[in-house]
Amino acid sequence: MKQKTNLLRLSCVLFFLFALGAQASVPSLPADMHGWLVQGVELVFREEFRNAEEEARKILRAYPEHPAGYFLMAAVLEARMLRFQNNRREAEFFRYCDQAIEKAEAILATNPRDQWARFFMGGAHGYKGTYEARYERYITAFRFGWAGVSVFMAMSREGSTIPDINFGIGTYHYWRSALTRLLWWMPGVPDRRNEGIQMLRGVLNNGIYTRTATSMVLIDIYNNEKRHQEALTLANEMARRYPRALVFQWGRAKSLENLNRHDEAATVYGQILTRVEADPSNTFFNSVQARMGLARNLAALGRNAEALEHIAAMDNYTLSRDTRRRLDSVFSEANTLRRRLGRRGGGD
Repeated sequence: MKQKTNLLRLSCVLFFLFALGAQASVPSLPADMHGWLVQGVELVFREEFRNAEEEARKILRAYPEHPAGYFLMAAVLEARMLRFQNNRREAEFFRYCDQAIEKAEAILATNPRDQWARFFMGGAHGYKGTYEARYERYITAFRFGWAGVSVFMAMSREGSTIPDINFGIGTYHYWRSALTRLLWWMPGVPDRRNEGIQMLRGVLNNGIYTRTATSMVLIDIYNNEKRHQEALTLANEMARRYPRALVFQWGRAKSLENLNRHDEAATVYGQILTRVEADPSNTFFNSVQARMGLARNLAALGRNAEALEHIAAMDNYTLSRDTRRRLDSVFSEANTLRRRLGRRGGGD
């Protein structure tokens, strides 16, 4: 028994030393820069965007020749535009992305193996791709996205110890495989969905700056894979941690709907609607989406009159041409549901 106890203790000590060694192998950033990056990400998911921008400015003031501050500012602006579904700071966002890339390239010109410079460069390309995809500009989205993931894949091949690179690689592997499955005329593409999910789960456990963003991506992936209970469990966990982060409330609502828990889903969609209706300078993109979610779930509960009220309210918003175009499929769904519920009205 004593021998087994000693072996167990030895195993624990070795594991602890290995963990410390693995952690120490990750290249370090200056302590103040690291702290501002961590706090900036935290503030983004608290939806304290102005304060998050100030964390980025602290880096820019202290380290104007490093890409980290420009990268963080771009990340904050992208998150803000995603939250409010507008493009009001698009030009500023692209400028910070480009500055992050330029600063990284300047460092890499003298130190080609600087892992963090490469990470921020790849991340800036990736953010540009994500933003372009939101507006269905798929050619430029693919170009930027591939530029970013190529950097991360090269880093991985060379043995990079930064776990966050797998956020980009895992997301790419999953969605490339998932989308290719829908394109029957493109044979020969390996199915790497599970590999991508496992990479993302690794980042969720070990990531430095992308853990919370990874949870956001995984919720969507779990729902896409019909692993709805896993999606809900993760969404609930993140919503408890960040109660003001609307992105996790959307994840909760969709997961509950997919689990046919329509009463609960309607409640969450209603809470979202209350939040977004109070948004300053509302584009009404989120309002339309929330009302459509309410209409679907109320209809599933047999509360048809209430569902139709929300569909009718969707037609009363004044939408920009760009916002209306992005919502075409939602309005099409609304009209289909309206006809199914036996009422006339509306139209494309």
